Amino acid sequence: MVRMLAPVQWVLNRVGSDGIRLTKAGHLPPVVIVDASAELDWGWPISVNREVHLRPLQELRGHLRDVGLLRVSKGMLLLTRKGSALSGSPRELWWHLAHTIHRSRTPAVSDATRLLLLFVATRSLVRREDYLTTLSPALGSLGWVQSDGQEPSTQSVWHLVDTKWRLLDQLGVFEQTEASHGDRGTVTVGGAAFARAALQSDAPSDA
Repeated sequence: MVRMLAPVQWVLNRVGSDGIRLTKAGHLPPVVIVDASAELDWGWPISVNREVHLRPLQELRGHLRDVGLLRVSKGMLLLTRKGSALSGSPRELWWHLAHTIHRSRTPAVSDATRLLLLFVATRSLVRREDYLTTLSPALGSLGWVQSDGQEPSTQSVWHLVDTKWRLLDQLGVFEQTEASHGDRGTVTVGGAAFARAALQSDAPSDA
């Protein structure tokens, strides 16, 4: 859990109790980007000092805000009460991320993410393309179609899950190998455990 949470805990710890003053455009300041590039391998090919040029970090920050761990107030990036409580508790943080990974303002993205997690949990697919070709009819079976009424294409499926895929990749759900870079889909043991946790639902309190 600690290994998978490295990028998440780095962000939460960097924000810390004091928060981070964002730029006028609402981005992380250059010094934070430089620190992030030095501390962690984001899988980015070049050195950068602007958040818009470090997409993995930008997307992770957005996701942590969406799942209630970060907030922005008066130009400051701050920990929420939950973010502060979970930043030092890897196990609880891991479960929180698993239970919220599917969240999206777009219902199709939520459904596609749940299906993606189902296939990740089985560890039966090895390439990104395999997931897309499997997700296409699966989404169609749930009633999702393209604007022309046809079953979702692999390209349209990728548009639904691309951000979630990269988040899972940052968490170490997929094996990190040079040979499979860009198309890796072989799931780690920890990745399968994360997917299974994400697919669990809380039992009713009176069960």
